Amino acid sequence: MDFLGNKIDIGDYVAFARNPCADMILGKVVGMTPKGFRVIRRKHNGEWDSTYIGNYSKNYEVVLSYQCVKVSYNE
Repeated sequence: MDFLGNKIDIGDYVAFARNPCADMILGKVVGMTPKGFRVIRRKHNGEWDSTYIGNYSKNYEVVLSYQCVKVSYNE
């Protein structure tokens, strides 16, 4: 479940921010963890990728359930 208590499944879209001063990020859920979700992020140019500083070895990033909310997004 997300911050608002919505059920999240693989393939759903979530919005999250890495810290209070960061821009919002759109992510697509590609997996689950015991405490959150594995997501790939949508970059500003429209590509889906999760490579960012500190995460070069993985093709996803983990977002905890209290850090995100489910959003409606049509590709």
